[in-house]
Amino acid sequence: MIQTEERPSQLMFWGCFIALITTAFAFVTRTFMVNMPGLWSEDFGLDKVQQAALFGHGLWPFAISIILFSLVIDRIGYRTAMIFSFICYVVYAALALMAHAAVNVAGLEGDALVAAQAQGLRYLTIGSIILGLGNGTVEAFINPVVATIFHKEKTKWLNILHAGWPGGLVLGGILTLALQAQVAEDWRILIYIIALPAIVYLLMLIGATFPVSERVAAGGTFREMLAEFGALGAAIAVFLIGKQLALEVKNAYAWEIPDLYLYLAMGVCVVGYGVYCQSLGRPLMVFLCLVMIPLATTELGIDGTITGLMETPMKAAELSPLWVLIYTSCVMMILRFFAGPVVKALTPLGLLATCAVCAALGIYLLSFATATWAIFLAATI
Repeated sequence: MIQTEERPSQLMFWGCFIALITTAFAFVTRTFMVNMPGLWSEDFGLDKVQQAALFGHGLWPFAISIILFSLVIDRIGYRTAMIFSFICYVVYAALALMAHAAVNVAGLEGDALVAAQAQGLRYLTIGSIILGLGNGTVEAFINPVVATIFHKEKTKWLNILHAGWPGGLVLGGILTLALQAQVAEDWRILIYIIALPAIVYLLMLIGATFPVSERVAAGGTFREMLAEFGALGAAIAVFLIGKQLALEVKNAYAWEIPDLYLYLAMGVCVVGYGVYCQSLGRPLMVFLCLVMIPLATTELGIDGTITGLMETPMKAAELSPLWVLIYTSCVMMILRFFAGPVVKALTPLGLLATCAVCAALGIYLLSFATATWAIFLAATI
């Protein structure tokens, strides 16, 4: 049964909170290792295009696992999803350590070094994809869990929950900078850092009694849930996932899937989904799916590239560009913790509209800011 408002599971909530911190740790440490000179770029001989591709491998699986687990999580259970996410972190760590071992062999040079770098890059690529799947799975289970246990105060507690993302960026970023000298000698330290919150949330949640979803408790059917997404929502997801997977096959195996076959397979999936759920989808849900595409791209894209974009002006001020990400994340964390009264005053839609204006203005100002004070002013907005 759904837990009552009077006795929600605080242990479960904070376990979910720390799980989200783990995703943030993984994001900020990977961003640092990919973008900062002398780390992965040097060890594996990466150019800028390869760096960007490796960064992307940690993002697109995120979307796939969110979508797929969200569709089946009522069937497999929250505990299964939680354990799967932890396993993904373990596998990522193992592959990253294997990549380190591949290139850190005494006497490697010439063709042997190039081959070792290529092997290490393969390990990192596969590990990044698995990490992205784990991060997406965390999002897929923590949101419905918190929405269920605080079903009468969803907005308040979901805001607090999602303070874990910027909070993790702040804590992970500060730890990364504090250990920068040690990381320059051995970047495996940042892999070990991810293990800390991952083990904590596993221990907190492994024995928890997870609630059933609100849909199950209310007696709604699985088909009715899928009908909210509908054939149009499925078309958006299938198109994006299909194109990305086709690109990955092309890059990995130099084999381009003919468009006819690709679109035929997509069409079969969408038609099958539509026939099963017998719905085109709720219009507002489909609209939100479309809105989330540029929104998520903007958020994660800026978070992931801000250190590189701000490197020149911040180094002129003898500061690490990572401080921009840490600062903006700190502002976001504080506002999310205390968003309850703001939401009541502005309403959720009013808050979204206000934030959209601020975000657009801040990004615009950040695009040409060069002085340190101007960068942080724009970042604040």
